[in-house]
Amino acid sequence: MVDPSPLNYRTLKKAAAMTLGAVVLTSSLAGCRMNFKDNYVPELAGKVVRVVDGDTFVADIDGKEKTVDLLNVMAPVDGDDPECLAPEATKALASVLPEGAKVRLEYDDQMPPKRKNNKAAVFSAGTFANEEIAKEGFAVAEKDSPNNPYYDRVLTAQNKAKTDGKGLFDGSRDCTVAATVEPAIKRMKDVSKAPPTTVESAADMVDDLTSIVNDGNAAKDTLTGMQVKEGSAQAVVYASERAGWEKQISRTINEAQERMKVVKGEQKKLVAEKKAEDKRKAEIAKAAAEREAAERAAAEARAEAEAEAKAAKDKADQKKAEESKKAEESEKAEESKKAEESKKAEESKKAEESKKAEESKKAKEADKGKP
Repeated sequence: MVDPSPLNYRTLKKAAAMTLGAVVLTSSLAGCRMNFKDNYVPELAGKVVRVVDGDTFVADIDGKEKTVDLLNVMAPVDGDDPECLAPEATKALASVLPEGAKVRLEYDDQMPPKRKNNKAAVFSAGTFANEEIAKEGFAVAEKDSPNNPYYDRVLTAQNKAKTDGKGLFDGSRDCTVAATVEPAIKRMKDVSKAPPTTVESAADMVDDLTSIVNDGNAAKDTLTGMQVKEGSAQAVVYASERAGWEKQISRTINEAQERMKVVKGEQKKLVAEKKAEDKRKAEIAKAAAEREAAERAAAEARAEAEAEAKAAKDKADQKKAEESKKAEESEKAEESKKAEESKKAEESKKAEESKKAEESKKAKEADKGKP
């Protein structure tokens, strides 16, 4: 592979000049470099006119618009029926190669630019666009030229995207193959490694693990029978990653099943402990209720005895008061009787004395009338 750096370009030009004489540059925007067979391949320069999709753009080269495909790169195809992440890939390339950006195009020595086959390594503002688009996960490495000079670099970038879980390797994007298996794998990673501490948390954990096993098996079946568009970037990802994903999901299912055995053992223990605790609490509650009932009965008995004692006392006091009242009334009646008798005696006495006085008076008057 020929290093695309300017230093190597200058070194090859110098070597070519020493061997063959001189190299004449035909344009300020064009140069040439020599491969090991002493053939000359143009290295062109231009400006970005527009981006077509994730691996194609139109460049202005010497005043003419030319369509350029990224060499050793395959991105999802955009259009009326876009492939998975095709719009995102188009936007990603547009951010790397914005309109008006200067570009340098380098080619496979055995596949120079042609009208219908213009595949190039694209450099702009210090960025290797072919590598950058793959590093973001919006393209995969493709062997599409005789020497495939940039395939290894693009493949390394693709593997970086895989490690970082970007683009076509992002399991959070619904259309990717990764989305089939990664949710179950992530959920398994999120399951607590600590043993459950309550019956409820154990039941929740068993439910989660059961769901992971079911989802994992469904993902495994889906992955096995998945239909992807032949010749697409998604197909490349599927072919290269399927075996690894199948191992991961199988490992996840086994891990979930083993974890479930442990959790169910803990669950059984927790259930037994809870039953014993519930029984203990029930016995304590029963004893407390019985004690409360006994205390309440004793209190009621005391209250009843006190009420009876008070009623008896009140009755005795009432009887005593009535007897006292009767005695007082009898005494008053006796006194009244005596007073009445005394009054009558006094009146009788006075009447007797008056009668005697009257008789004495009459006697005296009679005496006076005697001769």
